[in-house]
Amino acid sequence: MSPTVTVLLALACCYGTYLILRGGWTSRLRTTILGLDPKGIGISALAVIAAWLFFGPVFGMSLIITVVIHEFGHVAAYRVIGHHDANFRLVPLLGGYAISSRAPSTQEEQVFVSLMGPAICLAPMVLAYALIPIAALNAPDLVYPLIVFASVNGALNFLNLVPIWPLDGGHLTSTIFTAINDKLPFYIFAAFTGIIGLVAVLNQRIFLLFIVLMGVQHLIQTRGIDGTAPDARMSKARAYLCLAAWLFTAAAFFLGGLATLIRFI
Repeated sequence: MSPTVTVLLALACCYGTYLILRGGWTSRLRTTILGLDPKGIGISALAVIAAWLFFGPVFGMSLIITVVIHEFGHVAAYRVIGHHDANFRLVPLLGGYAISSRAPSTQEEQVFVSLMGPAICLAPMVLAYALIPIAALNAPDLVYPLIVFASVNGALNFLNLVPIWPLDGGHLTSTIFTAINDKLPFYIFAAFTGIIGLVAVLNQRIFLLFIVLMGVQHLIQTRGIDGTAPDARMSKARAYLCLAAWLFTAAAFFLGGLATLIRFI
């Protein structure tokens, strides 16, 4: 496949993302940023400094851009389902910063909001990979930044889709599998918490242990059920469709971020 065709397909992917989130790109209300307090700003500043010092400016900037796009995906998804009060989170995953003042009214909406944070990053990742051959011929200095951004994008969003609380994969697990069987989320959380804990110990990855500790706390407190999940359950057929969309998105990010995943995990 020629580089031009690849880029056109990547642009088609970008346009598809635009259509999916149509109505969510802008809001009639002023968008506010959650986390503009000493705690939020301090944590964000430390994260940026650490990314630049430990991984270099290209890696660090790729990480920051990916997180910003990811968080906007959640905001846009909330707007699509009518929550125009949705706020941008300065500090992802930090407790106490809810994107919207009200929860989605159905499980389908909950899945849409949880999945679109990572899914919005698919198009930029695909486009970055598609531009690499063209950059190699016309702007060689852009090749490395494109490779790093695409790989970091894939790795970060794949990890975010792993079924561990409070990652988006945890929300998806609780929402989708409760529509199939109430006990399934607990067993899935327990299994993946154990697997990731083993990987963290064997590879001595402190950041994975941090995720495992959050997962264990969730298991103890809630038995694997998300207390904020909507009461209106979707059908099992829709649950399986949502599961297929989740697995496809995770697989795409795994392939795109494999180099970074191998490096750090």
